[in-house]
Amino acid sequence: MNPMSDLRTLDEQLLAAIAELEVMTAQPACDLKLLSNLRYRIARAIVSRRKLVDALLLDVIAQGGEKAEIARAERERSMVVRAHYTAHVGAWAPAAVERDWQGYCEACVGLRKAVRAKVAAQKPILYPWLALAP
Repeated sequence: MNPMSDLRTLDEQLLAAIAELEVMTAQPACDLKLLSNLRYRIARAIVSRRKLVDALLLDVIAQGGEKAEIARAERERSMVVRAHYTAHVGAWAPAAVERDWQGYCEACVGLRKAVRAKVAAQKPILYPWLALAP
């Protein structure tokens, strides 16, 4: 297992699924089965990525020093995105999506933006750390 390639793969999978969500939410109507499958893939990618990132950040924090402070700050920033994602999923159960497709589509704009921004912000921090990992 190579954490560097694993994180890159997870980032690619997550961003590709977010791009699919963007295309899907541009449609005039909801295909709930396709959306459910996509949301499942997004959730799996997010959970897998979170586990890997958390493990890395906790390792860096345990080492102490300047990097530990950066890792602590990154963990706190990650919690904000996690809370946004959790609130989004909680608010938009399948029945809610069916009732208000346009509202869901609008709500997805912020979610997509937050996920893309988080991945982009973490790459310059995490990728170099993973390149140095044994």
